[in-house]
Amino acid sequence: MEKYLRPERFDVEPTSASADKEWLHWKKTFENFLSHMKDATAADKLQLLTNFVAPNVFTYIDDSATYTGALSALEALYIKPKNVIYARHCLATRQQNTGETVDQYLQVLKHISKDCKFEPVTAQLYKEEYIRDAFISGLSSARIRQRLLENTTLTLDEAFNQARALELAEQQAASY
Repeated sequence: MEKYLRPERFDVEPTSASADKEWLHWKKTFENFLSHMKDATAADKLQLLTNFVAPNVFTYIDDSATYTGALSALEALYIKPKNVIYARHCLATRQQNTGETVDQYLQVLKHISKDCKFEPVTAQLYKEEYIRDAFISGLSSARIRQRLLENTTLTLDEAFNQARALELAEQQAASY
């Protein structure tokens, strides 16, 4: 069974557009492979990990003394933090494309929502987040919207204060 579960050598540049997706898939196949090696110690797992990554990937874990340390280093390298504000903006503004079936449209929305980090919230917090998202999406100034979307986290008050400051700066620059 091990020969069927053996993963390919992981050789992906961290800057690749699909690096996070490829890393998550490879990590899962590697964990499946390890699950059939019942007696593998942490040291054995580190050696196996070393054997199944390409030399250019190995340079990132060369200093790691433990399997979990090496895995954490690769995770930090390949999984970039998601911009929740931008993801929610994409979800809120995504419309069905011409020729796109209802099934395809719903699948795209579900895929986009994965980066939105929806969590159980109170009605008040949900209301504030929804107003924040509508506020950002509805701004007439694309420049202010872009600046707000640069934030990875942002409350309604923070969005309002930043937008107000940017609007004032635009007005002052125009009259200068």
